[in-house]
Amino acid sequence: MVEVMVSGAGVAPTALGAPDPGALARFRADLAVSEFAGGVRFDPGSRIATATDNSIYHVPPAGVLEPRDADDLALAMTIAARHGIAVTPRGGGTGTNGQSLTGGMVLDTSRHMTAIGPLDAERGTVRVGPGVVLDRLNTWLRPHGWMFAPSVSTASRATIGGMVATDASGKGSCRHGRTSDHLLSVDVVLADGRHATLRDIDANEVAAAIAEGGPLAAVLSCLDDGLPDRQEEIARTFPDMNRGLTGYNLRDTAHKDGGLRLTKLFAGSEGTLAVAASIELSLTRLPRHRGVALLAYDDCDRALQAVPGLLPADPEAVEFLDDTVVQMGRSTPAWVDLEAFIGSLSEMGGYLFAEVCGDSRAEVGGHLDRLVAHAGEQPACRGCAVSSDPGVVAAMSRFRQDAVGLLSRGVDGRQGTAFVEDAAVPPASLVDFVREFRAILDAEGLSYGMFGHADAGCVHVRPMLDMTRAEDRSLIRPISDAVADLALRHGGLIWGEHGKGVRGEYLEAYFGAGLHLYLRQIKSAFDPEGRLNPGKLVVPLGGAGRVGRIDEVPFRGVRDAEISDDAAPAFRGAIRCNGNGGCFHWDASVEMCPSYKATGDRMQSPKGRAALIREWLYQTETNSNPEAAESVGKELYQSLSTCLSCKACSSQCPVRIDIPSMKAQFLDKWHRHQPRPRRDLLIQALEPATILAAHFPSVSRQVMRFGAARKIFEKTFGVTDLPAFPRQPLSAAMRDAGALPLRSEADVAPNEVILLSDSFLGVFEPEVLAAAAQCLKFLTDKVYFTPPLKNGKALEVRGLLNRVPEIRAALVAKLQDWSQTGAKLVSIEPAFTMLLRQEMAVETRGLEILSIEEILNTHRDRLPIARMTTQFRMVGHCTETSAIPEHLARWRAVFEAAGLELDPVRSGCCGMAGLWGHEAEHRNLSRQIYGLAWQDHVEAEHSEFLATGFSCRSQARRFSGKRLRHPVQVLASELTENNYLG
Repeated sequence: MVEVMVSGAGVAPTALGAPDPGALARFRADLAVSEFAGGVRFDPGSRIATATDNSIYHVPPAGVLEPRDADDLALAMTIAARHGIAVTPRGGGTGTNGQSLTGGMVLDTSRHMTAIGPLDAERGTVRVGPGVVLDRLNTWLRPHGWMFAPSVSTASRATIGGMVATDASGKGSCRHGRTSDHLLSVDVVLADGRHATLRDIDANEVAAAIAEGGPLAAVLSCLDDGLPDRQEEIARTFPDMNRGLTGYNLRDTAHKDGGLRLTKLFAGSEGTLAVAASIELSLTRLPRHRGVALLAYDDCDRALQAVPGLLPADPEAVEFLDDTVVQMGRSTPAWVDLEAFIGSLSEMGGYLFAEVCGDSRAEVGGHLDRLVAHAGEQPACRGCAVSSDPGVVAAMSRFRQDAVGLLSRGVDGRQGTAFVEDAAVPPASLVDFVREFRAILDAEGLSYGMFGHADAGCVHVRPMLDMTRAEDRSLIRPISDAVADLALRHGGLIWGEHGKGVRGEYLEAYFGAGLHLYLRQIKSAFDPEGRLNPGKLVVPLGGAGRVGRIDEVPFRGVRDAEISDDAAPAFRGAIRCNGNGGCFHWDASVEMCPSYKATGDRMQSPKGRAALIREWLYQTETNSNPEAAESVGKELYQSLSTCLSCKACSSQCPVRIDIPSMKAQFLDKWHRHQPRPRRDLLIQALEPATILAAHFPSVSRQVMRFGAARKIFEKTFGVTDLPAFPRQPLSAAMRDAGALPLRSEADVAPNEVILLSDSFLGVFEPEVLAAAAQCLKFLTDKVYFTPPLKNGKALEVRGLLNRVPEIRAALVAKLQDWSQTGAKLVSIEPAFTMLLRQEMAVETRGLEILSIEEILNTHRDRLPIARMTTQFRMVGHCTETSAIPEHLARWRAVFEAAGLELDPVRSGCCGMAGLWGHEAEHRNLSRQIYGLAWQDHVEAEHSEFLATGFSCRSQARRFSGKRLRHPVQVLASELTENNYLG
C-alpha cells in the first residue's frame, strides 16, 4: 500500500490559507485606497459561490478579487504580500480535486482577463489572457485555420489559465500532446508582486539572469544547481507515458544544452509557483475534415484489449466508453443526432470511439476504412458504425464530453463522485489496471461508470456515492490509497490529467524522499513564505503547515448532511449540484444560463444559486447563527431576482439542477416572514384580469396606450413596456380562420383538433392562434379552439404558490375532458407547452398534448406546396429548445414539405422570459441578454427571421423595432388558396 508521508503540523483549513482576521482587515483597508480597478468581493454570497469546485470539498475563501489586467494582478499580490495573505488563482472552477479552493483570497481571472490576440497567422501563435475559455478561443481561431489542440471535456468553460495550471491534455493527446507542449511563454506575477516572464532560456541566459539578480534569480539558481545532479534519479522516477508526472515536471524542465524550459516547470504547478497574467501559445492547423468510428464489444475488457490492434490505422484519438455511460447518454441532446448512427450497437457492453482527420474526404474515408479493416480482424468486435458527416462527428464529440456529467446524475440517491477519476498507466498495462480497479470498487459494492482515453492509458471513473452519508465518506481514504498503490504498481499515476489539488499528499510516494525535498526547494525559490495556493502539492522549506490531506479538507457532504430530509425535498437539486460548471458555458447561443452569460457573475448562475440555497438551508437548519441565516437569505434573494426562470438549467445542466422550481419554493417560504413587493399584488390579479380585458380589446388597447396608465403601472408596480392588446378579439380572429369555438365536448369527433388557447397568445396575439388554425385545416375538417386558459405560471414564478394547485387542477380537469373525446389537443405557445410537460408533468401524465410542429410534422404529407420557394431563418423558444432540441428539425421538415426553406438557429435566451423582462429593475439586464446573440439575428439584412415564442417576438419589437412572425403565420400566408400548387 502507498505510504503517504507528510511533514509539519496544523489542520487543513489553516493549511489552505485562512488568514489572521487582523491581517485580513489591514489588507482590505490597503486594497480599498489602492488603484486596484477590478472587482472586490467580500460579501457572503461571493464567498459561498466560490467555496466549491467540481470536487467533494467545501472551503470558503476570505474574499474574491477579479483583476482586470496584469497590473491589477500585481497590485493585489503586492498588497497581499505586505500583509501575509495567501492568494490562489481560479479560472473555470472545474477542478475535481480542490485545486482552486482556499481559505485565503481567490484571484478570479475568468471575469475580466479574457483578451485574445495578437495572432501571428504565419507562425501559428497567439497570446491570450488566462481567463479565456477554450471553446471561445477555438471559435475565434477557426476562421484563421488554426486551433489550440488540447481537447478537454470541459472545453465550454475551462480557461486557458486553468489548463496551464493542470497541464491539461484530454482527447487526442497522443497526437497533440499536453498544454505544456504548446506553451511558448507565460507572463507571470510572482508571490511578491513582481512581473516575470517564463520561457525557454539557454545556458548563457541562465547564467546572466542569475548574475543580474533579477526576479527569477533565486529560481534559476535553484534549477541550475539542482537539476544536473538529479537527472538519473528523475529518469528512474518519471514514468515513460503520455500523461507523465507534471507539477513539477523536473524531467522536461532541464534542456539538453544546459538551458531551462521554464514553461514546462510552470505548467501543472496549480498556482503554487506564480500566477499567469498572459499566455503565448503555439497553434495547430485545423483539419479540414473529420470522421468517427464507433466499435462495439461485449464488455470494456474486450474493448480495451482491442486498442493496440487499431493503432496502426493512425487514429487521432481512441476513447473508450462502458455501457453505463452509453445508456445514460440516451437522455442527452446529442442522442437526437446519434440514435440512428449508433443503432443496435447501443445494447452492447463496451465501446471504442475512434476519431480520424484529414485534409480531404478521401483521406478521412481511407482512415475509416483502415480502422474498420483492423477492427474486422478482431473476433471480439461485434459491430461498427462509421461516419464523416460533420453533424454526427460533432454529436459524438459532444456525447463523449457529456460523459462526466452523465455519471454525476447517479442513481438511488448516489451520484458519480470525483476523487480517483483520472488515473493513468502505460497503455500496455491498461487492461489489467482496469480489471483490478473494478475489483477495488466491486469489493465495496459500488456502482460506477467508466470511460477514458484508451490510447493514452487514462481512465475516468466516478464511483456512485452519497457524500451526506458517513459510511460513504469513509470510503474516500481506502479507495484512494488502493488506487494510488495500484497505479504505482503498474508504472502509472493516480492523477493522470485533472491535476493533484489536495491529492498532493501522494507526491512523496511517487517522487521519493529525495526528489520531494527538491520540489520543496523549488517552491521555496518561487514562494518562500508559502502564500501561493497553500496546502497544495508541497510546502516550502521551513514553511508552516503542511499539504492538505484528502480526508481532512472539509467535505461538502458533511454540511449537506445537516440539512434534514423534511427541509430538503423541494431543494434536493441544490444538494445534488456537484459544481461541474456546465452553466458557465461561454457560448451565448446555448440557452443555459442567460443571467450568467450577460454578467459573468458566478453568483448569477445555477451553480452559484445552488451553493447559496445549500448554505441558506444549512444555516436555517442548524440555527446556530440567525444573523448568518438572514444574511445568506438576502444574498440568495438577490441572486434569484436575476434568474429568468427560463428552465434551461433543468435540461442542460449535467445533473439537471432546476433553479426556477427552487426559486419558486424559496420565495414562497421567504415571504412568509418578509413583506412582498407591491408588484405581487398585481401578479395575483394579472392572468384573470388580462383574460377579461381581452374580451374588450379595443377599450383595453386604448387604456394601455394612455400614458398615465403606463406610468401608474411603472411607478406603482415596477413594470414597464407591457404588451399591447390586439385590435381583434380571439373569437373574431378564429372565426375568420374557420375555427369553431369549443362549447361542448359532445360536438367534437375523434381525430379532430382542439387548439388550446393559452393566456399569452389568446390574450395578446390571437392572430398566431388563427394562423395555426388555418394550417391545421389542411389536416382535418374541423378545428376547435378553447377560450384562454389560466395556468398560474406568473404566480409560480413569483412564489405565490397557494393558488397554483387550484388553477392547475381546473386546467387538468378540462384537458382530461377534452382528451376523452378522442380529439387531438394541440398547443402553440412553447412556454405553455413546456409548462404542461415540465412543471405539470405529474398532473398531465397520460394526456397526449401535441405541440403544433409535432402534429404538422406527423402529417406533413398533407400540406400543400407553396408556389414560390422562399428562405426563412427561425429561432426556437429557449425553454423548448433546451429540453427538446429536435423540435427545430421538425420545423425544418414541415417547411421542406411545404416547399419552403427554413434554417433553424440557436440563439440562447432573448432576455424577456415572461414577466421578468417587463420588471423595471431588470430592463437593462434584459437588453444586455438580448444583445448577446438575438439582436444580431433579428437585425441581419437577409432572409426573414421567425420566432416561436411570444416573449421572444415581444422582445424583438421592443429593442429592435421588428415585428417577427411565428412559423405558422408564414405557412398560413404562403399556403393560401391562391398561392400553393394543388
